[in-house]
Order: sequence, then C-alpha cells, then structure tokens
Amino acid sequence: MTLFPPRPSQSRLQVLCLAGFMGSGKTTVGSLLARQLAWRFVDLDDRIEEAAGLRIPEIFERLGEPAFRQIEADQLRAALGRAVEHKEPAVLALGGGTYAQNGAPEFLRAAGVPVIWLDASLDVLLTRCMTMTGRPLFRDEPSFRALYAQRLPSYQQADHRVDSSGEPARVVAEILRRGIISAVAGHAHLVVEEPKP
Repeated sequence: MTLFPPRPSQSRLQVLCLAGFMGSGKTTVGSLLARQLAWRFVDLDDRIEEAAGLRIPEIFERLGEPAFRQIEADQLRAALGRAVEHKEPAVLALGGGTYAQNGAPEFLRAAGVPVIWLDASLDVLLTRCMTMTGRPLFRDEPSFRALYAQRLPSYQQADHRVDSSGEPARVVAEILRRGIISAVAGHAHLVVEEPKP
C-alpha cells in the first residue's frame, strides 16, 4: 500500500529534507542548518508525537507500526503543505524509516523536494544509537544491521549524499559548500565560517 501518493510539483518549494538511518544526525544537523539559513526547522518525529499525543515508542507499543507509518505520512504531507501555504522555507528532518516507506522517494521527487542522505558508517551509527533512548526499532546489533541493510536501497535514491560521521558543524559546512541550498532556494545561502578544528 502506498502511503505517499504522488502530487504535482510545486514551483520553487523552499524545503530541503534530511534522510538517513537512526543516529545519522538528522535532527542535530537539521537544526544547525536551519539556523544557518534562517529557515524554519521541522522534525517530523516531533510532529508525529504532537499529532498522536504520544511519544514515538508509545505509538509503536499501543497502536503498532502501521498506525505510526500512517501518522508519519499524514504529517509529512502537512509539513510540506504548511511550507507551501506560508511560503516558509524549511529544513525537514525525516524519521529514520520515512524515506524507506513505499512511495516516499517518489512523493518527495514529485513535490520537487530535494533529499540529502546523511550517511555514516554502520559502526558510527551503532555507537551513537547505543547511548540513545526512545528508539523503538533499536533492539540489538544484529537487528540494527538487518534494518539498515533493508533501508539502504531507499536512502541511495536521495538526491545528495553527505557523510555525517564527523562533527555536525562540519556536516552543515559541507552541505553549504556544495551549493545544494542555493539550488533549492534559488538564491545564495548565508555565508558561514568553517568550523574551528
């Protein structure tokens, strides 16, 4: 079942999505990038929790993953709709599994929304996630590796790939250096200094 029906592309939609596996830095990098650009930052997981009135682990526990995925799809459409309606540039951090859902890459492509895959080695991701709580799909290392392998082909469909293994400020600097934002927004991005070593 496709949760993300294609929609007509919007002209100059100033939204940039960050995709990647859990622990790749979507929220951290996204909030820093939005601050640099003076754009709004939207964390899809936060929107899902607000809409459901539950934390993500509770949604999985009480309602199940299919209900979570439906809320996720609805909130993705709502976030893009708001950006269009308010002509409000935004950096949108997708959930770790959002871009791997049936139809999601096509939906975002049809909407004219570029996607940056924040990629890091599996060992880096695993190390980061071992210290985090509230990740309902993180159980153990073998299931973590299997889920990553399952989602990898979806992430590889992203418009851009940026290594997110390093410090978040360096990842943001790399995104800005590549000029991805200029292409999205149709204007130059803010000038940023390289982070200090």
